[in-house]
Amino acid sequence: MSKTWIITGANRGIGLEYVKQLLASGENVIAAVRDPAKAEALLSLSENHKENLRVKPLDLNSWSSIDSFAESLKGTVVDVLLNNAGLYGGSWDTASHKQSIDSMDYELWGEIMRVNVMAPFRLIRALDASLQLSENPIVVNMSSDLGSIENNEQGQSYAYRSSKAALNMVTKGLSIELQEQGTRIISMAPGWTQTDLGGVNAQWKVEDSVANQIKAISSLKDTDSGLFINLLGEKVPW
Repeated sequence: MSKTWIITGANRGIGLEYVKQLLASGENVIAAVRDPAKAEALLSLSENHKENLRVKPLDLNSWSSIDSFAESLKGTVVDVLLNNAGLYGGSWDTASHKQSIDSMDYELWGEIMRVNVMAPFRLIRALDASLQLSENPIVVNMSSDLGSIENNEQGQSYAYRSSKAALNMVTKGLSIELQEQGTRIISMAPGWTQTDLGGVNAQWKVEDSVANQIKAISSLKDTDSGLFINLLGEKVPW
């Protein structure tokens, strides 16, 4: 039986590839983007997947947008929520200086924390009723290897790193509080992937990264809730 997935940040990179692979496997997808009218790749996909793909507006920097998005899905079964959308502030090459020890953009840091940490938390809570309609609800928070405190051996990217470490704490806390109602929640490190952020020299092609992530998510057990894992299903040090 097909499942219904919500993918945030679904218009490019990892999010878009999730949409493609899930549709190809017969799953139902609700693709959330800031401006559906400009999401050309998704609009093209919807022409051949009218029954399986819905493209809906969602601006994670707006609490009212999050609440309206959840309200529009009232009564809809949501089996998997993938909090994929995130903010770095540009590419690694062009924006990393804004998060350096000598040149920190504090306004950007605040926005990154809002979008990468607070917004996923609010969205999870707003979609609680829809998730509870599923027999086995799953929430995946897209973290990063850069969010691992133990693995940090180079410093840099302070805003992004701190946001993903904070997101991991949100994941762990919610895994405890949502345990009784049966919601499994994990943090996922997608690996160094060839996206706008990762660059063309990254280790993983987007297609391979997402294929492995889907496999890892599909293999989750109840006891895995609260874990920080990578795309191969291996635990990542906090």
